[in-house]
Amino acid sequence: MSEMYLIQGIALAALATYVTRILPFVFFAKREPGPLVRLIEKHMPVMIMVILVFYAIRDVPFGVYPYGVPELLGIVVAGAMHMRFNNALMSIVVATGLYMVLVQYVF
Repeated sequence: MSEMYLIQGIALAALATYVTRILPFVFFAKREPGPLVRLIEKHMPVMIMVILVFYAIRDVPFGVYPYGVPELLGIVVAGAMHMRFNNALMSIVVATGLYMVLVQYVF
């Protein structure tokens, strides 16, 4: 491949990325987003967390010792801390730390 072909490919990819990122701002510059967009905007963090939880536990062998206990305790602690303190970073750090301790030293 020639250098010019690679440069053109990179430039085209950069342009496509830029256009797709800037398009929503251009589209919604003059008007308010609709109720569906507002609903998605409001609930997106929760939807992402649910997807990540199910993705994280998809390969956990619940029929074999330790029966998914570290994973489930981590999920419960993260949820409880987030509901209590409403701090996502703290919830993630504490639950991850608990999970690591359980996996490395308890089970």
